Amino acid sequence: MLLTHLQSGLVQRGAKLFGSLLIYMVLASCGGGGGGGGAVTPAPTPTPPPGNGGDGDGGDGGDGGGLTGDDARRAVLRDIAEDIILPALQDFDTQAATLQTATETLVASPTDTAALTAAREAWEAAMSSWQRNEVLQVGPAGRSTNPDMVVGGQDFRDFVYSWPVTLDTCALESAALNSAAVNGNTSINITGLGAIEHLLYTDVPPAACADQPSTAQRMEHVQRLADRTGVVATSLLNRWDPAMGDFVEQWSAAGDTSTLYAAPQEALDALSVALFYVERQAKDRKIAFTTGIGATGLTCTNASSCPEFLESPLSSQSGANIRTNVQVFRDLFTGVSDGMGINDLLEGIDRGELATELVEQLDLVLDSINDIESGAGFDEAVRNVADRTDCVNASGNNSGIPVCVLHGLISDAMDTFRGPIVSALGLAIPQSSAGDND
Repeated sequence: MLLTHLQSGLVQRGAKLFGSLLIYMVLASCGGGGGGGGAVTPAPTPTPPPGNGGDGDGGDGGDGGGLTGDDARRAVLRDIAEDIILPALQDFDTQAATLQTATETLVASPTDTAALTAAREAWEAAMSSWQRNEVLQVGPAGRSTNPDMVVGGQDFRDFVYSWPVTLDTCALESAALNSAAVNGNTSINITGLGAIEHLLYTDVPPAACADQPSTAQRMEHVQRLADRTGVVATSLLNRWDPAMGDFVEQWSAAGDTSTLYAAPQEALDALSVALFYVERQAKDRKIAFTTGIGATGLTCTNASSCPEFLESPLSSQSGANIRTNVQVFRDLFTGVSDGMGINDLLEGIDRGELATELVEQLDLVLDSINDIESGAGFDEAVRNVADRTDCVNASGNNSGIPVCVLHGLISDAMDTFRGPIVSALGLAIPQSSAGDND
C-alpha cells in the first residue's frame, strides 16, 4: 500500500513540475514571510540559500514574467482554495441537504428501521465530509477570538460540530421533549453533528435524565438539528463561493487586492495553524487521550485505555474521522488535481527532501489507520488496549499494539512538519501549541 501511495505522489509531483520550476528561483530568494498576528507564533524567518539574496517583496526576479515570490505564494493559495477548500464546503453542503431529506423521512416513520438506517448513513456521510473541513478552519470557519483567532474568522465551525466540547445529553433530551427551536442562540453543546449522532444512535434517553422524550419527539428534534446544520452549511459555503461572498478571492489575492490579508504569508500562516489540528486534535485527543498514552490527569473507567474520550463511539466513526483528517492534511501538502500545494513552496527553496519525507510519513499513518479499520476498527482497538505501559512503548518504538503505533507514526509526521518545514517556510504555529514539542 505504501508503494502505491508513493507512486501516486510521484505522479502528482511530475504533473506539477512545470509550476514548481516557475516558482523555484525567487521563492528561494524570498525565504519566509511575516508572522500571523497576535493569535499565532511565527517561526524564525529562514535564511535564503547562498547567492539568492532577495528582499521578499515579490518582485519579478528578472525571469521574464514567470511566477515569483508573493505571486508564487498566491498561486499556491488559489489552488488550495479552488481545489480543496471550496469543494470540501460544497460537498458538505450537499451531504447536509441529504441528511435533511433523510430525517424528514424518518420523522414520517419514526420507528421504521429502514428509515433510521438511511438517516444514520446520511449522518455518517455528512460527518465524513465535515471531517475534511475540520482541518480547514481558515476564514469564516475559523475562530473570531483568541486563542488562535484567524483573519475573517466567524466561528462557523462550532455551529456545525462542537467536539471536544462535552455534549449535554440531558439538556438535549429536554430540548427534544419541549420541541425547542434550534437556531443561532442554541448552545453549541446541544446542537450540530454531535447532537444528531446522540439522538440517532441511542434508542432511548439516558436513564439519568429527568426528561424522557418519546421516539417520535426525539426524531422530530433530529430534523430540527439537521435543518439548522443545513442552514449553517449553506451559509458557510456562500461566504467562500465566488458568486456570493467570494472569500476565495480574499484568500487568493492576499497582499494584492485582498482587503483582509496584507501579505500571502498571512494566509499561509492561517493555513499552517489550521493544519495543527492533526497534532492537537487527531494525535493528542483522538489517539493519545483514548489509548491512555496522554491520560495523565484524566479520569478513565478502564485501567489502561480511556474509551470514554472516543470522538464518535456511538457510530464507531472515530477511526474514519482520523483517517479523513490525515488525508486532507496530505492533500493540502501535495495539492490535488495537478494543483499546487505546500510542497511546491519547499521545492521552490530547494528543500524538496522535506516534502518527500513528510509525504512518506503521512502515507505510513494512512496505511496504519487502514489496517486498524480493516480489522475490528479504531474504537474497538482502543477498548482492547490491555496495558498502558505497553501502549506507550509501542508509540515510542513504532512497534507493538497497532493503535498505539499509530500515535507514534502521526507524532513522527507532525514533528517533521512543526520542526524543519515550519522553519524552512517561516510558517506560524498556534499560540496554544507554542510550547508543545512532544
